[in-house]
Amino acid sequence: MSKLKWFLYVSAALLVVIPISVALMSDHATFSAAFSHTVISIAMILVILGKVMTILEKRRENKRFEPDVGAVIGLSIVLVFSLIF
Repeated sequence: MSKLKWFLYVSAALLVVIPISVALMSDHATFSAAFSHTVISIAMILVILGKVMTILEKRRENKRFEPDVGAVIGLSIVLVFSLIF
């Protein structure tokens, strides 16, 4: 499960970094607002899934997982508000 968690984190980072680097390297590359919003939303969902896996691992090992729950709640609130507005 640990490898899957890191795969989710790396995928989320690449989803954000690759379009940014393409836009910075090219003079004429522009992305629509819908594409940008979709990519960022998918990246946030991948991070939330990774944090949920972290919570499940820490819960099994009887470690503190409250900061991870706070991160999941915060990211979920941001995701919901970004989808609403």
